[in-house]
Amino acid sequence: MASIDFYIYIVIGLLGVAYPILLQVIARLDEKYSSEKIVELFEQEWESKAFSYSLYSSLAFIVIWSLKLPPLIKIDGLNYLIENSASLLVGLSAILLVIFFFFFVRKILIYYTMTKFIPYLIQKHEEN
Repeated sequence: MASIDFYIYIVIGLLGVAYPILLQVIARLDEKYSSEKIVELFEQEWESKAFSYSLYSSLAFIVIWSLKLPPLIKIDGLNYLIENSASLLVGLSAILLVIFFFFFVRKILIYYTMTKFIPYLIQKHEEN
């Protein structure tokens, strides 16, 4: 399988640079609206949860990949996939992490911009 360094660098970059900045922006929501309820509402959004879970799973898959464990089973015709399953999981989880990162940033921009946030709250209230 091709080198997965690129995917690992993406995960490290998002964890080391983007995630702390995004957490700081989320913490400022509390100051901006003078309400902890807004931060609680943001944390309930699927984008927030999906980004967190994909970050955790990416890190777990990188750890599993770094162990270089031998395959437990061998199936004719699927040996290539089984032998490279950790690399495939790292690549797939990194791609999902980037996708969820963009959704997460979009949601933060909605919450942080008053002209987008109020219509969003109205729409969300009408759906329930």
